[in-house]
Formats: sequence, structure tokens, C-alpha cells
Amino acid sequence: MRLFLWLILVLAIVAGFVYFLFFSKIFYVKEVSIANQSFIPNQEIRQAIDDFLAQKKFFVSGFSNLIFVESDMIQSLIVNNFPQAENVTVEKKYPHTVKVSLNGKIALGVWCFRVGDLDKCFYFDKNGVAFETSADSDGPLLLRVEDEKGQFEKLGQAVTDKELLASILSIRPELEKIKIDIKKITIPLDEDFRVDAETSEGWQIYFSTRDDLKSQVNSLDVFLSQKISPEKRSQLQYIDVRIPNRAYYK
Repeated sequence: MRLFLWLILVLAIVAGFVYFLFFSKIFYVKEVSIANQSFIPNQEIRQAIDDFLAQKKFFVSGFSNLIFVESDMIQSLIVNNFPQAENVTVEKKYPHTVKVSLNGKIALGVWCFRVGDLDKCFYFDKNGVAFETSADSDGPLLLRVEDEKGQFEKLGQAVTDKELLASILSIRPELEKIKIDIKKITIPLDEDFRVDAETSEGWQIYFSTRDDLKSQVNSLDVFLSQKISPEKRSQLQYIDVRIPNRAYYK
């Protein structure tokens, strides 16, 4: 009889504990506070979090209890669902609040992929991640890259590998040192290890991504200053500096 009473007591305690954790409202999430410095609508972020919290495990809505809320899972949810977001932090504030803060990514340039006869263009960040659709044309402040080789699958992907990205991002500042402004950079389909920079004057520069960029820019500078008159410069179609210490033009 005593053992039976102890068993009833233990079961009552367990049942009370389960009720406290999963069914009582003591630590139920009642508020999602969002400090948002991006252009992502708050309601979209809140809806994604609400849907996550409404999930059930074994028919029990454990996600709604702040004790079981995993901040890193909500952080991953926001990062994966909203590629425009960065510096995402998630904190639990007892007894009832999930606090979220995030910033918006800053576009470093526009990367365009050729799909059929059309270009699909996306803003990319400092890490080379495509995070938002772009209009086909943007102002001159953003670097424009036309990629005839790459393929686009979804927002959040890297536009290219790190080595090629670093090489491309170095072109504009190096050319600015010799007073050359560029409109866009093209990764041509028909040749490997080559990128073409189109100047604001209308002619192109062919660079090798396997060789030192500064040396190629130096060859270009010497060639323009010593071999090309202002009259010829206005008639240029391209200058090819891919061979070390050489420059070929048309």
C-alpha cells in the first residue's frame, strides 16, 4: 500500500512537471521583439518565427516554451530565410520574450548571370553572397559584373569562388590609381582565366586572373603613356595585358 502511494506521488510530480513545462503559460512566448535595421518587413520575420514556435514534437508544442527555445535555431532560420540579413542575434528574455536584432547587408556590387538571352542580376555583399534581386541597371557607384559562365541557383549562394572574387574586386581600385574608370567587368564564356574590364571611354582591358594584377596594370599604364596618343586612345577597341610585360591592342 505504501509503495502504491509513493508511485502515485511520483506520477503526480512527473505529471505536474510535464504540465509545467509543456502546457502551462508560465514561460510561454508571448512577445517577439525585433530591432530591425534592414529593409526586410518586420511582419515577415515575425511570421517566420511564429511558424517556428508553433511546431510540435510528439504532438507537444514545446517550441512555444521559452525554456526550450533554441536561440541559435531561430538565428539560423532568419539567416536562411532572409539572405539580406546580417549580424543576426537572438536572445531569450524571461519570462515571455524572444528578442531579435539584425542589420541589412550592404551591396558591394551587382552580379549578373546569363540565363538564355537575358541577364538575371543580384546584389552581392563583401563575402560574395547574392542576397537580393537587382534591376538590370544600377548607378555607377556599384561594380557591375556580367558572368557568362556562372550559374545561379538561389539567393544566399556565393556568386563565384573566393579567389576569382578577390581578383575582380581588385581591378577597379587598381585602375583608379592610373586614372581609368570602368563601367563593368565581364567574365567571358569562351576563355578561361580571363576577365574584361570595360572603361568609361568605351574600350576594354583584358586581364589574366592567374597573373599579378598590379604588374598588368603597370604594363597598361606604361603602354598608354608611351605608345598611345590621345587621338588613338579614343579609337581603341581593347588592350590585352595578359602576357607579362607586353600589351597588345586594337
